[in-house]
Amino acid sequence: MTKDIEYVKLVSTTNKLTFDEIVSFLEDNSIPYFVENDDDLMRMLSGFSTYEKGIYVKEEDFENANELLVYFMQDNDVSDELNFD
Repeated sequence: MTKDIEYVKLVSTTNKLTFDEIVSFLEDNSIPYFVENDDDLMRMLSGFSTYEKGIYVKEEDFENANELLVYFMQDNDVSDELNFD
């Protein structure tokens, strides 16, 4: 029997450059992720986009991914561009 993989939200961002840098960190450290994108729905409903993307990682990788995110935040002033809910 296979175990279902649980994904948890690492962070979401409204800045494309910040998003690209975070997923690059994850890729460089072989941490799988997927992206939740509300952009298309917002564009259909309101005619504009807010560009907010949520980045999700496997529950078992969350601690390592979160440590990478902390290092990323220490090197970059992006606290107002990230959402941790």
